[in-house]
Amino acid sequence: MDTKYIGEHLLPGQIGHFSAVLAFVAAILASISYFMAVQSKDDVLKNSWKKLARWAFIIQALAVFTTFGSLYYALYNHYFEYKYVWRNSSRDLPVSYLLSSFWADQEGSFLLWSIWHSVLGLLLIRFGKKWEAPVMATLSFAQIFLGSMLIGIYILDYRVGSNPFLLLRLAEENQGLPWVANANYLDFIKDGNGLNLSLQNYWMVIHPPVLFLGFASTIIPFAYAFAGLWTREYKEWIKPALPWSLFSAMILGTGIMMGAAWAYESLTFGGYWAWDPVENASLVPWLTLVAGIHTLLAFKFSGHALKPTFFFFFITFVLILYSTFLTRSGVLGDTSVHSFTDLGMSGQLLVYMAVFVIPAFALLIIRSKEIPDVAKEASTYSREFWLFVGALILMIAAIQITFTTSIPVWNKIINGLGLKKLFGLEQDIAPPSDGVFHYNKIQIFVAIVLGILTAIVQYLKYKDTPKGHFIKKIGIPTVISLVITGLIGIFGNITYDAYGGGFLGAIYVMLFTSVYAIVANAMFIIVGQKGKLRVAGGSVAHVGFGMVLLGILISSSKKEVISIDRMKMLDGGFFGKESKENPRENLMLPKNFPVQMGDYHVTYAGDSLAEGDAKTYYLVRYERRDPSNGNILEKFTLHPDAFLSNKGQQQLTPNPDSKHYFTKDIFTYITAVPIKDASSDTAQYNNHDIAPGDSVFFANGYIILEGIQPQPQNRNYTPQPNDLAVGAQLRVVTKNNEQYNLMPVYSLRDSSYEVIVPDTVAPLSLYVKFSKVLPKEKKIQIQVKESDTFKDYIVMKAFIFPYINVLWLGILVMVVGFVMSIVQRVKANKSKSIQS
Repeated sequence: MDTKYIGEHLLPGQIGHFSAVLAFVAAILASISYFMAVQSKDDVLKNSWKKLARWAFIIQALAVFTTFGSLYYALYNHYFEYKYVWRNSSRDLPVSYLLSSFWADQEGSFLLWSIWHSVLGLLLIRFGKKWEAPVMATLSFAQIFLGSMLIGIYILDYRVGSNPFLLLRLAEENQGLPWVANANYLDFIKDGNGLNLSLQNYWMVIHPPVLFLGFASTIIPFAYAFAGLWTREYKEWIKPALPWSLFSAMILGTGIMMGAAWAYESLTFGGYWAWDPVENASLVPWLTLVAGIHTLLAFKFSGHALKPTFFFFFITFVLILYSTFLTRSGVLGDTSVHSFTDLGMSGQLLVYMAVFVIPAFALLIIRSKEIPDVAKEASTYSREFWLFVGALILMIAAIQITFTTSIPVWNKIINGLGLKKLFGLEQDIAPPSDGVFHYNKIQIFVAIVLGILTAIVQYLKYKDTPKGHFIKKIGIPTVISLVITGLIGIFGNITYDAYGGGFLGAIYVMLFTSVYAIVANAMFIIVGQKGKLRVAGGSVAHVGFGMVLLGILISSSKKEVISIDRMKMLDGGFFGKESKENPRENLMLPKNFPVQMGDYHVTYAGDSLAEGDAKTYYLVRYERRDPSNGNILEKFTLHPDAFLSNKGQQQLTPNPDSKHYFTKDIFTYITAVPIKDASSDTAQYNNHDIAPGDSVFFANGYIILEGIQPQPQNRNYTPQPNDLAVGAQLRVVTKNNEQYNLMPVYSLRDSSYEVIVPDTVAPLSLYVKFSKVLPKEKKIQIQVKESDTFKDYIVMKAFIFPYINVLWLGILVMVVGFVMSIVQRVKANKSKSIQS
């Protein structure tokens, strides 16, 4: 007899799964109908197929939106009977993060991708005109494969996709467990597994949708290029494809940099880019897409580089699919901090990639001789020649990044085919030990070349440029850029000693090329385009690109760690053998004890928990004083936070906080906190009889008795009228010559009993008592203890990122430039359509 389960909400799952299957079937119908519309020679039949295709795609889009609504409804209402809801959310999750939990896992991210394909498809139906059928045939075909990722049905013994509406009790890993047979099993599921801690950030609400719109949009340049080959209209597709390719590059680039902003605010590698494999996987398609845009422009105005344009648009979408395989197959599990685990869809992903790679490049090869080209070679003084060179440089960058990122894939291929002996390998290929340097040592020269090309290419004309004209035009911005670079070099103190002085020469060259890109393009807008901003979108985007390069350079080369542990408090394996933290770049802050950090005195003032929030927020107060008079020049409070578990600092998941200035950021995050269940302090006080001028040594320095004070001042001592009190005036000197003053108090109250008030140096965990007066020996007795337990402190790391706003502002300027270019191209297309 079947068990009747109590409390399950089956309707949202039934509607959602039905919608997912309906979307899959409708995508198949739309794809076939659009294909027939392209192939049909009869106009009446062509229109009939197109009408059927449109309705099928609209139904598909509505089904995808319904699937989204059903899953979000289940998440919002905490229906933990669904495995996806239980795995990615919890009751204490703020409503603002429910969307993050929607795309936290593979099924949700594929659904998000499908949603954007649906939106883009509806726009193409409305505005695609003659290109609707061939372009939509490709997009609908892609929707078949995205839909297959969500249906979760078995064909023979193979499961196609993963159903996001699978009930928890029906999951394979739960079969055979006793609770599955309990009708009231939901009574025992009080909460969900929760959202990954690193995703609980507002950037993760907006970054994934923008990034996935970027991923989804790359299919449109691909589809236009494929449609051009398919219909043998090799040149006509260029005009409608250009605005879409600009849109795709803008959105994908914005999504990538939103991820960088998330990393900057939420991760603790102290920056916005770490060459993580998942970061690389999204960057590479953007590089090839930008290369394709530039070769497309070269063809549009000169007739050169049409074949490379096909190649770049094809390879961009293929690389998007490859990046999807990398991040969702589990192959990067050991090399990336934010890749998905394998849900058994690796085979589908490979098929998805193959069905787009093979037809596209096969058709490109077969019809290569039909693609128009200019027999005459491009002049080296022509714009199209250097646009093509720039595209090749971008391709070289993409190859280097992809090759290293794919090391886990190479290992799987080599092991799978038994090729280790052939390649002379005794073990797997290891990723570079210093990944950042591995990429930087190549990509800095890519950036240099691109910076120079960004500066000079606009001053060249298509087909040919008189040599004297070019030199005359480019001379002034070159001189100005050299002067500005020299001034920055002299007064900016640009250094980069992370990898030795040999890197410094390349840094200065990159500094010049960054400035050169900004100055030359700004002057081109003023002089070359006579201030007409409506046609200056490309130059504005190039100014933004130069600013991005300059922001990366300055913020990286001038980044300064200010949390220097000069007292070596954290030496001796504080962070553990496996930790990559440099203990000298972390500072221990005892509670309510100001510690010098760079130009600031920093005080840990306590922590707090917000209701409904699993984070602990730490109050860190910064204060900067005028060294001449002690007046406060500046003060502010930062609130770095962390997720804590009962296992203490090893389970610390910190989130940084930053103080933003126009010229810099102060970036702060927690690296360790005390273990709450630590054992009690076992250190003992040791007695020392000393006279004024005597010293007592301890582990980190020595204590000097400078004198006896008859009216002692100690924050923990409140004198009474009948007290006879004296204080020991002590000076503490550390091994690093840092000094502290102590005043432990000894008092006789009512001439009958002793009152002993200790004093402490919290950063040293040093406790001192004034325990006796020895009048005959003219000495006093003090007791000294170095505690072996810390119970109220934080360990913190802090950087200064100078001029990082140049980077963020550069990104905004690039986006504005892309938008201007899109508007210009759309208006130009409309104007030509009206004229024709």
